[in-house]
Amino acid sequence: MLALIGFAEAGKLQYDAIHVSARRRPHKRPTEMTVGEVFHWIRKTPGQQHAIGRYQFIPSTLLMLTDRANVAAQSRFNRQLQDKLGVMLLHDAGYREFLNGEITLTKFMDNLAWIWAGLPLRNGRSAYRGVAGNRATISRTFYAKQMQKIFS
Repeated sequence: MLALIGFAEAGKLQYDAIHVSARRRPHKRPTEMTVGEVFHWIRKTPGQQHAIGRYQFIPSTLLMLTDRANVAAQSRFNRQLQDKLGVMLLHDAGYREFLNGEITLTKFMDNLAWIWAGLPLRNGRSAYRGVAGNRATISRTFYAKQMQKIFS
């Protein structure tokens, strides 16, 4: 599932992706930065988009997740940390509830789409369509087929 989200959100750059509209990029690849350096880059480059990494964490979400996980500023923003934070968001979307049969696959997919702009809602559009240039990057049909493969 993380691979599907990374495909929709980050394209070929994956863990080193930066929002395409960011004019002032960090001096290092995201995976070479510490969490503190990521937040320093965000503070020093106001007025632009800052979605970063495989899961295109926006600043408020990154801060919330790193606080919840007690991630130190010196921690490397590497693949392992990005995946850990991504898994936290999967759980926020109702992963356990889905596995326990408490919510449907359709509901879980929509919950994920409310977290990740590249994933389409059941209407085929991003929940954040038009915000900072966001759009669904995959079709709902493709998304549903991939999710069915993952969970069958």
